[in-house]
Amino acid sequence: MIQAFAAILGAALTSGACYGAGDLLIGKLGVKLNRTERAPLAFILGAACLHLAVFAILALHLAYWPVFVLLLVGLIAIPAWRAGFSPREASASRPGGGAKAPRGLKPALLILFGAFTVLYFFHALAPESSPDGSSYHLGFVARYLRARGFEPVEDLYAAFSGGIEMVFTPAFAIGKHSAAALTHFAFLIALALAVFAYGQRLGKPWAGAAAAFLVYASPVVGIDGTSAYVDVAAAAITFSVFYWIEIWDEVPDDRLLIPAGLLTGYAYAAKYTAFAIFFYAAGFVWWRRRSLRPALTIAGLALLTAGPWMFKNGVVFHNPVAPFASELFRNRYFHIATIQQLANRFQRYEIANLWSLPLEVTVRGFKTQGVIGPAFLLTPAALFSLRFRAGRRLLAAAAVLLVAYAANIGTRFLIPELPFLALALALAMGNSPGLIACLAIFHAVTSWPGVVGQYAPGAWRLSGRVLYREALRIVPQDRYLRQASRGYVLASLIEEHVPKGERVLALAAVAGAYTSREVLTGFHAAFSEDLEDTLSIGWVEYSQPRVLERWRFPERNARRVRVELDAMGRPDGWSNDEQWSIHELRFFHQGTELPRRPQWRLSAWPNPWDVQLAFDNSPATRWKTWERAAPGDYMEVDFGQPQTLDEVRVETSWDHQLQPEVKLSDEPSRRWNAPGGDFHATPVMPDPNIRRYATRELALRGVDYLLIADDSPGSLDFRGDPEGWGLELAAQGGGARLYRIVPQAGRRQEK
Repeated sequence: MIQAFAAILGAALTSGACYGAGDLLIGKLGVKLNRTERAPLAFILGAACLHLAVFAILALHLAYWPVFVLLLVGLIAIPAWRAGFSPREASASRPGGGAKAPRGLKPALLILFGAFTVLYFFHALAPESSPDGSSYHLGFVARYLRARGFEPVEDLYAAFSGGIEMVFTPAFAIGKHSAAALTHFAFLIALALAVFAYGQRLGKPWAGAAAAFLVYASPVVGIDGTSAYVDVAAAAITFSVFYWIEIWDEVPDDRLLIPAGLLTGYAYAAKYTAFAIFFYAAGFVWWRRRSLRPALTIAGLALLTAGPWMFKNGVVFHNPVAPFASELFRNRYFHIATIQQLANRFQRYEIANLWSLPLEVTVRGFKTQGVIGPAFLLTPAALFSLRFRAGRRLLAAAAVLLVAYAANIGTRFLIPELPFLALALALAMGNSPGLIACLAIFHAVTSWPGVVGQYAPGAWRLSGRVLYREALRIVPQDRYLRQASRGYVLASLIEEHVPKGERVLALAAVAGAYTSREVLTGFHAAFSEDLEDTLSIGWVEYSQPRVLERWRFPERNARRVRVELDAMGRPDGWSNDEQWSIHELRFFHQGTELPRRPQWRLSAWPNPWDVQLAFDNSPATRWKTWERAAPGDYMEVDFGQPQTLDEVRVETSWDHQLQPEVKLSDEPSRRWNAPGGDFHATPVMPDPNIRRYATRELALRGVDYLLIADDSPGSLDFRGDPEGWGLELAAQGGGARLYRIVPQAGRRQEK
């Protein structure tokens, strides 16, 4: 019960601070809003302001819970104190022009909203068990709080802007995981209120109420908005940008561009794809004024809220928009091939025919991980709203956001578009409250979790049961999470059996928010992916050094040697996505290898950061391009002075069919010349102790523990011969095994 109270307190203080900050700024700007719209717009605007304050606290390493309490209480108290001395002039709501609602429609809608609200509240208050929320959204929040501020984290999810996580941070500091989920639920309530208020502003309150319910009760919105995710919050932000632009269009006051501009930047801080709303806002104000000045005003204000995240990424990852655009901002933190593979996967989700996507996101949901509900199959009818000015604007904003949706077609990435589509659909029905009521009731029935399970059993959704016992901790949190989350079980396994300060390479999904140990996951960063590649070399034959490429030529003096791919590197051209790799590069004279010396200068393109892996005498490591191989890729050695040699050897693997060529250069000409001679490629057997070499390399890089899921590739190899790997079983559970690397000779070093 104490845990539940702390969660409610943390979320209440954070939500109150968001409203207080926004209300204070709106008051300073002298903006007059009606009561219905002031609450949600102030909350969302205040969240943008609070996120900047928390960012500053983390940057200054002042992240102590008393500091957050003082900040939250201050943001609540100051506006309240000012209001006590200068009462706000309440502005009346705009008169509605729609048809009178049938008797009983208002209480019916209130009952529907109330039923879903009760369900949502207890799910949000229950222990956080969502996949992303319990892994990285709150995992990094917990990590920053332990460090009292930001610390460099080599992880692609740490590179994403964390504008919503900053709002979660003070809530988490007070009430832990559930407080963050409740705070996200507050964004959901604000979104529904804003949609309803916009309907009132149009003079069509029942259209606003129906649209708000369509969004609020959508199955994917329900599960996302009651978890520590960010998609619902991003939707609230993008819609509030649209709302402020609409107010600016009605009231010729450029002060209204201040909240709109700040929120466009906050959309970027919340979720990269949500930044598309900037182009709608900037384009709209330019179109209405036929002047660049208001558009530039929005851009400048957006930089205030988006800029800190770009600066952080520039400092930590040398790329302001990390992990993307690594081709432009090359760095050692993320592999280009991995980001491209993820992007391709998110654009398809294993859907063979994208024409089936509407059915997938509305009534199937297994591949795209959720459904928005069968009611949204009526979305094409929203085109009838084009006869209204508001309908045209709503659909224009939705179209801009849908362009960004193409980057990730998962169902929850549609959430920012739903308020616009729902309002346009409701407007298309005209003054027909009866038709609106039928749509709302149909949506309520088909969106209730138990019913969703009947037509979309594989979709990500809420439980149909009100989790009041779990929320109030009558059912202990540990017992509930062990049943609800495999990631939590694995996190507990790590927390119990891995000493503090140790790192774990995990071949399984771990709820990082529930462990204080550093958990590395392969594709999340170049460092961890190199470790996973090294581990795979221990058991995957086509990754092992089983090919010896040899160039023999007349004796030559050379200062530099380059192994390079050219346009003839493979007979069938460069049509696929092969990566070039080299396990070892060696040089010989009369059958004797030239000893490697510290004076040698090594270089490679691409991926110059890993070039040393081709000169470490370990069969379990290799240099890879980590992007599509192309003519001109090379590895080069400058000996520092001319060396006599007559043979070059490359130890490589089967997982590519690329044949490089050798070039030599001597001083003073520094020209590259082919040495002539002949080339042979012969199969070889790898070192029989290659498995021990692999785990030894992990230990040398500061990783002494492995977590391997029983269903992960290669798990049987580890289970069948842990001694051959130099491993000992530390613990098992949750369908995974935790191994400790047995200490071997060698000096530990960080990569």
